[in-house]
Amino acid sequence: MNNGTESNPLVDAEFFWYSLIEGDQIVLDADYFEDGIKVLHKNKAYEVLAKTEQSISNIAFIVQSDITEQLISVHPFLVENYLISPVKYRHN
Repeated sequence: MNNGTESNPLVDAEFFWYSLIEGDQIVLDADYFEDGIKVLHKNKAYEVLAKTEQSISNIAFIVQSDITEQLISVHPFLVENYLISPVKYRHN
């Protein structure tokens, strides 16, 4: 039975992506690997340095790895939690 409370993961991820801004922090629900190398830790807060949107289904947060110091693109599906920065910087 559909009671109208089902969510659409793509819509939820897009809303989440639009809600956060640079300076907020994201926490991943699992370690993140690129080319078999661990670049981000589970349960560690990473500051959102930028956001990218190549298309509606290709959105990401950009964070810096504390392991390799590389900039890493993280899809909102991988985010378990977030912390809103108390200081907001808005660009016009």
